[in-house]
Amino acid sequence: MTLDEKLELIQESQNNLSLNACLAALGVSKGTWHYRMRGDSKQAEREARNEVLRPKVVKVVEDHPDYGYRRMKPDLEVEVGEAVNHKRLRRLLNQWDLALHRTVVRPKPSRVVRILRQAKGHLNLAAGMDPGPLELLSTDFTEIPFDGGNRKAHLIAMVDVASEWVPGWAVGLSKDGRLALECWKVVVEAYGAVGQDMAGIVVHSDQDPVFTSYDWLRALVVDSGVRISYSERGAWDNPWIESFWSRFKTENRGLFLDAKDLVDLRGLISRQMRYYNGSRRHSSVGNRPPMAYLKSEGIGPQDLSTD
Repeated sequence: MTLDEKLELIQESQNNLSLNACLAALGVSKGTWHYRMRGDSKQAEREARNEVLRPKVVKVVEDHPDYGYRRMKPDLEVEVGEAVNHKRLRRLLNQWDLALHRTVVRPKPSRVVRILRQAKGHLNLAAGMDPGPLELLSTDFTEIPFDGGNRKAHLIAMVDVASEWVPGWAVGLSKDGRLALECWKVVVEAYGAVGQDMAGIVVHSDQDPVFTSYDWLRALVVDSGVRISYSERGAWDNPWIESFWSRFKTENRGLFLDAKDLVDLRGLISRQMRYYNGSRRHSSVGNRPPMAYLKSEGIGPQDLSTD
């Protein structure tokens, strides 16, 4: 038998038996009995006050259907002639299903997004590719903690899948199109420095709004003749940049945490990118640095620095 059932039975039996006898028979303490009875009384009193308040709340809702509970509160206090607790009002509006049901108008997807939805299943041009050097670039953003972990910056980079070379990157406090285009400008200059035409190369990314924006597509497709490829399964479809982030951030985490500001962080990243491109050996290209691998393929002048 539950406690509520015991209390109900005690109430029914009090006319024939003493309270103490009923409590003892059912194993209920006097403290529990008096607490629950007092609580039930208070609950009934609250419910009675709420029912008196309800028609006044309904009137304010009908007079001002666009009001939320904050704007409703002053008018309601005029109706009842006393202060009304805002938490109580909000709770009662939800309980009586009188809360303001706003319709959130979502922006229509851009034409680019609509096209991508129609082309679902055919967006990943990188799948199945066996790219040569500088034919397939993988890109994305990541967060870089600095200033002892108290602040975060956003870093974007582009990695050549075949050579592991990073021809461009940019870091800033906001993950936005401006930062992405800053990175792309460096990449274009780096390709020019090694005498490579960008027309026809594939740039692979996820479907982040930055990478589906008109400005991004105009810079890559219209101005440079690049082919765009998109992940259809998030990070699973873009393993190259994820692998790069894993190595680059793990190896340099302590350095970046020591950076005091964005200028300091940018300098550290620049130094480590030079090391990554020019000195760090990669097993995927025969335990050579990316620049050495590209030179072995007959690509570029002596200096492939991205500074």
